[in-house]
Amino acid sequence: MTLLQDFNCQATVSYVFPFLIVMVIGQSVAGMIVKNPPGRRLTLILGVLSALIVSLPVGGLPVARWLISFNANFSIPLTAVLLGKVWENATGVKLFDSRALMTAWIFGLTAGIILYPMGLGLGRFDPYILGWQYSSLFLLLLVVTLGLIFTKNRFGAVLVGCMLAYNLRLLESENLWDYLVDPFYMIASAILLGFRWKNSRSLGI
Repeated sequence: MTLLQDFNCQATVSYVFPFLIVMVIGQSVAGMIVKNPPGRRLTLILGVLSALIVSLPVGGLPVARWLISFNANFSIPLTAVLLGKVWENATGVKLFDSRALMTAWIFGLTAGIILYPMGLGLGRFDPYILGWQYSSLFLLLLVVTLGLIFTKNRFGAVLVGCMLAYNLRLLESENLWDYLVDPFYMIASAILLGFRWKNSRSLGI
């Protein structure tokens, strides 16, 4: 595979997250009109419209690439959770149960806390260096993944996807951390866990 082919593959993958964002917005609007899941036909229409929107050129760049300019790589877990939401909206079937989603938010917050403060200079060690090639981070990820699969936690499949995506270099990064977490994933995890904690407090759980 040539460098040009690699770039084209990575550039194509970079459209996935913006496409899913537009799909969720479109499904939300459609949900205000119809109560039942959109079905195949409406989902197909929304998919085509979403693809057109993210491909629209604005200032010489497609809309999708403008979003990527704010965050170079959207992590695989965040993309997978968003895909699950799109699938649920389209079919009424959940790809991720509540346990898998809770694991996803805990993983995102934990990974972000480990990576970003130290990466910004808090302490002398930068954990980002562990993401290059097959270091102890990859082994730790493998152990966590096997543990989740053994306990039949669906988030384990997402981590398998992270490792496969990393091996194939599907993102525009060669660092494993970028496949596992990104700032938006960490922030979303913190907010959703915060809401869950607040709700559990209000219910006295």
